[in-house]
Amino acid sequence: MKRSRIPDVFKNRKKFRVAASESDHLLDESNVALSEVPSDTKAALLYLRSLVNVKAFEDRIPPIVFKQQVYSIVSCKTVVDKQINDLREKKEIKLFRLGKESDAFAIVFTDNYRDHIRKTLADSPAKERFLETVIEKSSDVSLDQKTMTNFGFKDEEITQLLHGGVLNVRDVGSWWIAIPGAGIFMKCFTKGRDSVLRTIRKSKYQKILQKELEERKLVAVKKLGIQYHIHDIIGAELVTKQDTTSGPMLTLDV
Repeated sequence: MKRSRIPDVFKNRKKFRVAASESDHLLDESNVALSEVPSDTKAALLYLRSLVNVKAFEDRIPPIVFKQQVYSIVSCKTVVDKQINDLREKKEIKLFRLGKESDAFAIVFTDNYRDHIRKTLADSPAKERFLETVIEKSSDVSLDQKTMTNFGFKDEEITQLLHGGVLNVRDVGSWWIAIPGAGIFMKCFTKGRDSVLRTIRKSKYQKILQKELEERKLVAVKKLGIQYHIHDIIGAELVTKQDTTSGPMLTLDV
């Protein structure tokens, strides 16, 4: 029996030298390519964003993702927190306080937030200034009076932004940056989460196979979808996910 011949391409017959300038050029191209590869956290955010059907909300919200949902995909919270902070500093994403928990942060890609503001806010100098300063220059989740004054906002313009839903009062002289339409979203999100947790609570031993949960026809999760809510309850540590021979098992944390 003849041995299969190894193609010449795998044989190291000659040594080639690459000129320094050519080598540097290839290295630069490689670095550019690597910089364009999304981090694990950004890839997770892009996937979670794809789960949000804004048409179900009549385009009244941008795609909103919760920080804890990323924890259900990228297991190391330290890595997630660092990469989210990096994306925030690079102005690729905006963070918002949503929900009653002090650590409940929602994430919207900056491009989506900008488009949402252009679409929902009435044309005015305050709107244009908000787009040019708060969105383009600030990575904070809240703003104080000094910052708003430095950005050129007058008191009456701040009032306009409050009425437009892009600011919420945090304290005297400080405001949370907000998402117009977030109230509609949060109502739907809360109902969906409660429905999913109630289903698991009523299951035997308060546990259920993930695939079985996905097959349940739960009306309250229709708008956001069952996958969106599963990532939420796992990341928020409301349930424990455990691999079994029948597939992932979700057990209610009591």
